[in-house]
Amino acid sequence: MSRALDGARTGFEAAALALRTLVAEGRFAAGEAWWAAEDGPRWRTIGAGADGDRPTATIAEAVMASGRPCRRGGWCLIPVAGEGVLGLGGGPQVSDSFLLGVAEVVAATAQGGRLRRSLEEKEAQRSRLLQALLTAQEEERGRIARDLHDQIGQSLTALLLGLDRQLERLDPADADLHGDWRRLRRLTAVTLADVRRIALDLRPSVLDELGLAAALRRFTRELHERYGITFTVLVEVPERLSQQVETVLYRVAQEALTNVVRHARAGEASVVVTVAGGSVQLVVEDDGVGFDPAALAPAERIGLIGMRERLELLGGGLRLESAPGDGCSVHGRLPLP
Repeated sequence: MSRALDGARTGFEAAALALRTLVAEGRFAAGEAWWAAEDGPRWRTIGAGADGDRPTATIAEAVMASGRPCRRGGWCLIPVAGEGVLGLGGGPQVSDSFLLGVAEVVAATAQGGRLRRSLEEKEAQRSRLLQALLTAQEEERGRIARDLHDQIGQSLTALLLGLDRQLERLDPADADLHGDWRRLRRLTAVTLADVRRIALDLRPSVLDELGLAAALRRFTRELHERYGITFTVLVEVPERLSQQVETVLYRVAQEALTNVVRHARAGEASVVVTVAGGSVQLVVEDDGVGFDPAALAPAERIGLIGMRERLELLGGGLRLESAPGDGCSVHGRLPLP
């Protein structure tokens, strides 16, 4: 019977399945379940033709209060963990131990259903909190990126122009002073480039303005200039995706490409985004040294966990394919609304 009750999410569902099983097996001709609920008692009838009068809600309440099986008018009434009563009619005489065994199986199934619902509710709450955290994180990244670009970036640009004008006014014969100002200009230019790079890593404005394809091409171009890896980007989507979907795909690709430049020792890598079968697919591949996914240490899984959670929050998933000496492929999928 335990197997027949698999999948029951409430005590009432478990009771109904138990009754249906016992009647289907021919042990009893009919069955009824009375279960306490917020909206009042509920009855479910299974089978027909039982001898004797069917039990009433008042009788069922009395049996549940007593906590002991009861036989009345050809029916066996079984209390279940103070939650409800099972009624079985039109069958042979059975022992109290059999009736109590049925009640225990139903009660255990009901408890299991409650635990599953509790876990599902907590997982749903965790997902909502994580989604809110990621949304707040993206908003804060965007704000900081704008401040870096609009305030610090503009100030450094003005400083750079001022240094250029000052260099034009210096006496060409004063080589030492020229050297000092040129070093200051180089330092300012490097700082400005760093600020722009940090702003791009935080939240590329091109992602919001021009979309996923432009953002991925710009990011891979930056990586190529810094690390020399050859990147191919192919984005084939019929129209702009939602901002949420584009952000998730960009962050997953960003993390995957960051892993390529840090660990893969690759010469080439590709990013492909396509739409098929009602979902958008992201594939990031490289020709690097590869690795054994099962051998990753917990600290090395953090990036993969982050990518998977971002995708799963929107109903998608992540798949990783790699082996030593055989490169790596990261497959992400998101359903389209």
